[in-house]
Amino acid sequence: MSDLIFAVISPFFSSIATIFSAQATKELSPLIVTGVGGLVGSFILFSILLLRKSKIDYKLAKKKYREILTLTILRPLLGALVLAIGLSLTTGIKAIFLTKTEPYFVLFWFWILKKEKVKPRYLILLAIHILGAIILSTGGNFTVNKPQVGDFLIILAMGFFSLSYFYSKSLSHNIGAQFSNAATLGIAGTVLLPFTFFVKPFVYTGFQSIGWLHLLIYVMLFNVIGLTLWFSSLKTVPGWVVSALRALGPILGAPVAYLFFRETLSALQILGGIVVLATSFLIAREHLKNSPKASF
Repeated sequence: MSDLIFAVISPFFSSIATIFSAQATKELSPLIVTGVGGLVGSFILFSILLLRKSKIDYKLAKKKYREILTLTILRPLLGALVLAIGLSLTTGIKAIFLTKTEPYFVLFWFWILKKEKVKPRYLILLAIHILGAIILSTGGNFTVNKPQVGDFLIILAMGFFSLSYFYSKSLSHNIGAQFSNAATLGIAGTVLLPFTFFVKPFVYTGFQSIGWLHLLIYVMLFNVIGLTLWFSSLKTVPGWVVSALRALGPILGAPVAYLFFRETLSALQILGGIVVLATSFLIAREHLKNSPKASF
């Protein structure tokens, strides 16, 4: 029961974190948000593990190194960096809706890796979903611009994130949610950190920018809390359920975007966002109805 609660709560933290991450990427850089954010999150998580005197099976973790490295590439390294670049080009309020395209990528990986048949009604829902995403992104203006490129990158990042479900569930069972999260964030942050010293915000703004505060809020809400809850939920809750429940995030994320940064959507974009969320729920429900024993 607690894992299901974690699956419900996690998207609220993640969506609010996305709002602050979008600001941090503009004020600092996508590379700093991903690299420094990963290392700080990893440090906090490992500190918590030490303070709690949690038992960590390093021998088992060593045996799982391939899964850890694969997950690191998919989520906190490649996926997170693509997402951060996308966030630097568009608004956080759009991003929290566009990230809910994830269930369709889960369906795609099921089709590719599990040879699961894609039924016609899935394709119809996908077509409606894509239309909603286009309306949300363009608001009726079909001139290609930076925000729309950012929107596309956010959707692309969901492709990487959705594939990570295959590895996250196994690692969460075997080496624990917090350690899985801490290890992958730490590896990704270590790889990216050397590159962050060459970006302008790090060199010229030091620690005076408000962007560092937004980065810290993002790290606490997403890397430390949101991701740990996500890993924990995957222990017993099917990945499809976890993915679908992430559509709850905008309930809190959208008000936060307005209250803190006065970000809004047009009436047409709100309609597109509703379509995206509704089709995300429907495709997950369809899959669960037809594959009740699916563990992914």
